[in-house]
Amino acid sequence: MKLFGIFNKKSNNTKFKRRKNIKIGLALGGGATRGIALIGVFRAFEELGIDFDFIAGTSVGSLFGALYADGWTSSEMEKMLSMVSEKDIRSSKFFFMPSETNTFYETIIRMLGSDKSFGELKKKFIAVAVNLKSGNEVDITTGSVARAITASSAVPGVFKPVVWDDKNLVDGGLVNSVPCDVARKMGSDFVIGVDVNRTRGDGTDSLKTLGILGSVVGIMLKSNATQNLHHADYIISPDLKRFKNTKFDGASEMIKEGYDSVMRSAEDILKILNGKQKKKENLWKTPNIVEKI
Repeated sequence: MKLFGIFNKKSNNTKFKRRKNIKIGLALGGGATRGIALIGVFRAFEELGIDFDFIAGTSVGSLFGALYADGWTSSEMEKMLSMVSEKDIRSSKFFFMPSETNTFYETIIRMLGSDKSFGELKKKFIAVAVNLKSGNEVDITTGSVARAITASSAVPGVFKPVVWDDKNLVDGGLVNSVPCDVARKMGSDFVIGVDVNRTRGDGTDSLKTLGILGSVVGIMLKSNATQNLHHADYIISPDLKRFKNTKFDGASEMIKEGYDSVMRSAEDILKILNGKQKKKENLWKTPNIVEKI
């Protein structure tokens, strides 16, 4: 492809030239193990010289977003991935027997090297969760980063809720699958969104109970994702339909697809980031109640 020929030559035209006082936000969506593709996304950004100031993440997006905010490179993320298995994430092997979140929480602490607070991260970061008591989105900006990631990733039925003060927190994808609006509200002049689960809501031919329930949930989540995508200046959507979102199989292929999805759009992304600042109007046409920690 012509585009890859350009990048292999490392032309100066393919490097981002940041203008003074411009802030760039990154919104990372949920998608369980399909989030592995985010490693490739970060690798492409590294090659393009694109560095983000603000990161907002939901579910697996909160995990990789926190690692990026902590200063991790894509190579370090890939090395970490090779040392993690399903047993490091959840204890129960049955979907309708939710796991305690302790195993996942402790695994994240080992990744980060300690139970870090948000103030110890190198970049501004927000993890998005949902409060089951109120049904409201919860934007977590303080306290334990590992605990915030665990809460943001606590898929109902897979994990038990994370009790945080007077809140019962679960996966943020229930209300905000790709938190582009959060990244915008953090102060971003430009927002790049990454949706690693764009096939949510595609439906199913199955008449089995689990198949129907899974499809119904996906359809509901699709509307949650779509409503916030317009807050981004550009959306990257890797083609990950062929990969299961519950398995680590095909990790290297997912990373490659994440990388390719950015590089296919690199010229358009750079044109946006190197262009004039956009003014997003009517950002909150439909006011949402958002709780904070």
